[in-house]
Amino acid sequence: MALTEIEFELPALQYERMGYPGLKQGDPLTIVLDAGVLLPDPAADSWFAVQKEPWPAFFKQVGAATYAFSGQIKEADIIKEADEESATLLVLCGAVPLRVICAPQADGRLPFGTWETRYLTGYARIQGIVEEDFVTSIGQMVNVTIWNFRRLALTPGDPVFGEWHETDQLTASHYAYDRVLITAHLHQSKI
Repeated sequence: MALTEIEFELPALQYERMGYPGLKQGDPLTIVLDAGVLLPDPAADSWFAVQKEPWPAFFKQVGAATYAFSGQIKEADIIKEADEESATLLVLCGAVPLRVICAPQADGRLPFGTWETRYLTGYARIQGIVEEDFVTSIGQMVNVTIWNFRRLALTPGDPVFGEWHETDQLTASHYAYDRVLITAHLHQSKI
């Protein structure tokens, strides 16, 4: 079974929903890799584009828990509310199943082709979602083995404010302001 290393943010709310279990190197974790809300505008912080013609599957880290990616849309949940559309998609970026939420263009509509069988590319910061609060079933759970943690201290008044700290464990306490990035090995199933 092949393993791929991946880095993702574990949001404070997710850790709270887990009950602050305390995590350490070697622990297994089951997550949905989530790119959050993407805009159809390449000038945005997180963006997407779609097309009918295939893009090669691609998932490459370009920053702290931030990836450039492309792949085929395997599942789609298109939502139309009033005069606005949005979509939750499952995109297979090679070995990585990624959930993305596509926001509409300025006219309130999704770009043409934002549905299954089409191809999507984009740029986003990736989060590991453990406890779901979504109303959609789009997304695919993946198993990872934790390798290490990087914690950015952002708690007001912290003497190490603005500094990154690498460790092999995450304590059983909350972190309302800090950012925690997990490096893990993604378990791949053979097809």
